[in-house]
Amino acid sequence: MLEFHPLQLEDLPKLRDFFAYSGSRICDTTPGTVFMWRDMYHTEWAIYDGSLYFKVDYPGLGPTFTLPLGGGRPEHYRQIAGYCCRRGMPISFYPVPKDELDRLQTAFPNSAAIPTRDAYDYLYRAEDLQFFRGKKLSGQRNHVNKFLKTYGNWSFRVITPEDLPAVGAFLDRYAAGVDKPSASFHEDLAKTREVLGNYTTYDMLGGMLLVEGEIVGFSLGEIVGDTLFTHIEKADRDYQGCYQMLVAQFAQQFAQDGVHFINREDDAGDPGLRKSKLSYHPVTLLEKYLVTVDEPCKFCDCEDT
Repeated sequence: MLEFHPLQLEDLPKLRDFFAYSGSRICDTTPGTVFMWRDMYHTEWAIYDGSLYFKVDYPGLGPTFTLPLGGGRPEHYRQIAGYCCRRGMPISFYPVPKDELDRLQTAFPNSAAIPTRDAYDYLYRAEDLQFFRGKKLSGQRNHVNKFLKTYGNWSFRVITPEDLPAVGAFLDRYAAGVDKPSASFHEDLAKTREVLGNYTTYDMLGGMLLVEGEIVGFSLGEIVGDTLFTHIEKADRDYQGCYQMLVAQFAQQFAQDGVHFINREDDAGDPGLRKSKLSYHPVTLLEKYLVTVDEPCKFCDCEDT
């Protein structure tokens, strides 16, 4: 029987290995995304028979379940159906990647699937973001060349524990100059500070861009499978080409052997962010769906769950 518990940062070390079961390139099944957004989305977790389950309360969707990590899907589905049946609630799965949709709807024949475009992840070839080669990426390449021409004394370095106070100070300056009313913006800042304050626990990859010895941008992410996920990216727009330079340097540093793709996450429906992410020419958009099942009791034997 599933027993859910509020997700806390101290749970990360004991749950980390489960994420290797993901099999998907969407950001929602990475440790970084799950733990950074756990408070805003009231994430809860349960382990049953060697598999990890998450229950997440996304705004406007109510309680939803991500696809469990580990073991066999049919047993996962029966456990979730039993949980919902006993509580008289419908089943909602979210986010469901496109490559899992057919299997899920085969298990739940009467389910409804709704695409959620604002949540689609942008997936890029690693080499495209490393060097911005070709005509289609000439705009980004021009921004990098402008940066190189304007700021001769620059460097990019891997973030070490000794650098964290300086990175935190840059984040404070960034936050003071870029204010948005959205709750997600402020939660992103809060969790970026949490990552910096718990760098060993999160175990992310970090790099910082410097001009004249001063930090002008930094990125944090992680590798799962063949994909580098960029979870955090902050830069000073007063430096021309700073973001494009940061994107390229982060990719060159960390998209090494075995890493073929870079996931730069979704655009949350923001028109400016969508335009920016499309301008880097993703190889594909990773589709995500909300799948709902109205009668969970048809798919479980509650006496056995």
